[in-house]
Amino acid sequence: MNSERKSAKAWSPSHITGFFAAHRQDKPHLSGSIGAGLCLSLGAATTFEPAPDLERTEIILNGLASEAPVSRLVADRLAGDRGPVRLKTRLDMPSGAGFGASGAGALGAAYALNSCFDLGLTANQAAAVAHEAEVIHRTGLGDVVAQNCGGLVVRLYPGAPGTGRIDRIPVPPLPISYVVRGPISTREILSDERAMKAVNSAGKQALKELLKKPTLANFMRLSYSFTLESGLASDWALEAIEAVQAAGGTASMIMLGDAVFAWGGESEKALQAFGEVQTTTISQRGANLD
Repeated sequence: MNSERKSAKAWSPSHITGFFAAHRQDKPHLSGSIGAGLCLSLGAATTFEPAPDLERTEIILNGLASEAPVSRLVADRLAGDRGPVRLKTRLDMPSGAGFGASGAGALGAAYALNSCFDLGLTANQAAAVAHEAEVIHRTGLGDVVAQNCGGLVVRLYPGAPGTGRIDRIPVPPLPISYVVRGPISTREILSDERAMKAVNSAGKQALKELLKKPTLANFMRLSYSFTLESGLASDWALEAIEAVQAAGGTASMIMLGDAVFAWGGESEKALQAFGEVQTTTISQRGANLD
């Protein structure tokens, strides 16, 4: 271990998916998804320090002890025989509602562990550990590869960072509003073969259409179409989307959460009838050390 560095801090953006198609393989680093989504400035700030006083790695989320299995798997793999560690993560995004919270925490943990223990991993190599942890625990397939990059990310080929292939659609840090009613079980959706057949068909077609005209406006339009075709949206979400459209904006369901994100027009005002509205911006940066 680098004797001059006893702790490290890392930050990862949240990520909301507009549309996707899942690809599962026996090897976690080959599993992933294609599709597109936005990284947001709501983030996960992770502080790491060795903890020889502990018998078992300790993970604190927003001030409370947590099992956090995805981040724990990253810590166990990267810390190895160096002993227990202490990870403290502050999540600014909602948890369990499609904002990639588990991926952001795990990615920050990977960056911090890599730095503190001087492991010599590249960004993709560190992020690949977080991606594999997400796949193993069935909490996500495409968040980490996007969060490692930032911006409006297009996932062209599935797999972990360094294996999958991505691109970005250049966009400014525009405001994005959202409202959350509650979580949807990512694990249950990804395990439902009937639901995933419709999802994958719609996701593949949306990606083809986006690549013909890679713009934010087209991404929003295709995300809405995917929302309808996938059959995953609740009546509440569909009503919220219609309200935004009536107010001159564009909106879609956040995959996978009972939540809606919107851009343009009077979208923030339109969403107020559906719950507590928050507004953030598109993050231009991906995961990094602070």
